Amino acid sequence: MTTTTALGDAGGKRRKAPTIFDVAERAGVSHQTVSRVINGDPTVREQFRAQVSDAVAALGYRPRAAARALAGGRSRALGIITAGDALYGPSSTAIGFERAARSAGYHVLLSTLPDDPRPVDLSNALTTLLAQDVAAIVLVAADNRVLDALASLTVPVTVPVVVANAVQRDAARAPVAPSVAAVAIDQAAGASLVMEHLFAHGHRRIVHIAGPAVSQESEVRRVTYERIMRDAGLEPVVLDGDWTPASGFAAARTIDVHTVDAVFAGNDQMALGVLHAFADEGLRVPDDIAVVGFDDVPEAAHFTPPLTTVRQDFRAMGERVLDTVRALVEGEPRDETLLLPELVVRRSA
Repeated sequence: MTTTTALGDAGGKRRKAPTIFDVAERAGVSHQTVSRVINGDPTVREQFRAQVSDAVAALGYRPRAAARALAGGRSRALGIITAGDALYGPSSTAIGFERAARSAGYHVLLSTLPDDPRPVDLSNALTTLLAQDVAAIVLVAADNRVLDALASLTVPVTVPVVVANAVQRDAARAPVAPSVAAVAIDQAAGASLVMEHLFAHGHRRIVHIAGPAVSQESEVRRVTYERIMRDAGLEPVVLDGDWTPASGFAAARTIDVHTVDAVFAGNDQMALGVLHAFADEGLRVPDDIAVVGFDDVPEAAHFTPPLTTVRQDFRAMGERVLDTVRALVEGEPRDETLLLPELVVRRSA
């Protein structure tokens, strides 16, 4: 016999909470398949996964929480959704958050999105985490495609959502959750530090290699560079990249070093490709042309030459994300200020 929990409805009547068997019946699958979907089994066919996700959402199914620790009756589980790639910034943010959460007595359940996420991918990830009774969900993806998917969700999200690496205005576009917040490092401040440093050393013919257009962080860095150049009466020149060293290398090969005296790469990996291209051409950095990156990856201090870059404190970022999660869960005020990056000056500029 299946035991269910009686719940009160708006009219004072008692109704039974939906069970895994109710979900299975509505989805037209076995209860074993429902269990596999809830537990994130990657071998489940997409058709069945979608059927189960729709049934879970329609019935409002929430399983008994194996992950619940009795601390005021609240779950000690937190969900985190990351993009499928392994970029330094998002990966470091996720690690920083997990460590902070673990130190605070929470455990973190992870779900990843593919490199080219669709709305259904986000919906499935959210459904899987909600079915495991998480107290809140963290979304690490300053990707406009993911933010658009969050804003257009039809799956009801019954817990707070914190979007890491995104600005408040875009996080707030997601009305499906009871509360949505954003935590971010000030990308405009970081780009301004780069430009101030280059201007202070006499550079005026500065090219920017931007990251992919779908990246919110890339967009902010590019727009800030363009604004500062125009405010100084200079013509901005933007080349396209995709965060990889190969794209930085390809962009640098198109630069006429007789008309350019500095390159502001949108991240350190693209800066590495730039340094490679200039070395192949026999150029001396920074004597012939200066190069600056962004992120301060651990290897940046060992590039040839060591890279001047913008350091983002991802440990502090992870801690701020956790503080925001706890504030939303407890209904307390939260710190909405942007975290500030710092410029690390090395030999490349």
